[in-house]
Amino acid sequence: MDEAGIDPELLLEQVVDPADLPSVGGAGIYAICLTDPDRLPLITAGKRGLLYVGMTEQGFDARNHFTHQHSGFSTFRRSIGAILKGKLGLTAIPRSGGASQTNVRNYRFTDDGEQALTRWMNANLRIAQMALPCDIASQEKQLISLLEPPLNLTGWSNPQAGLIKRMRAGCVDEAGRGRA
Repeated sequence: MDEAGIDPELLLEQVVDPADLPSVGGAGIYAICLTDPDRLPLITAGKRGLLYVGMTEQGFDARNHFTHQHSGFSTFRRSIGAILKGKLGLTAIPRSGGASQTNVRNYRFTDDGEQALTRWMNANLRIAQMALPCDIASQEKQLISLLEPPLNLTGWSNPQAGLIKRMRAGCVDEAGRGRA
């Protein structure tokens, strides 16, 4: 057990296929890993293919990036989509029709693109989740600091953050042009 109260190794040992993800009520921490580190171009995955550590206070079903309707409300999906944009032929669009700049900044992909992204995620990613009774945010922060997941752009000195931010900025630009 580390300072955060979670054994990072125990969390990473619990990765399962998204289709086999058990329904866990309550709040907690989750980790998303690649099945094969070579599946995500330009990104160096962490230990055991780790890409991302996140938390939920609303319950795991609310933060299941594999079942989100689109990327407009999932930072993780927007990052993966930005990285795979060329490979999957994705087109970024505003997340909804409103005039808000937030709809452009929190872009999504066309419906066909979202389906392609979900298929890629289900084929190439695994997820672990662990319910926690309290201190979720501080435990997430500790795990990010310890495990250094490359798609977490804050919480550690991520050498890949600049590249990921540039790819996401390209999607924001494309979504903004699509609104005009």
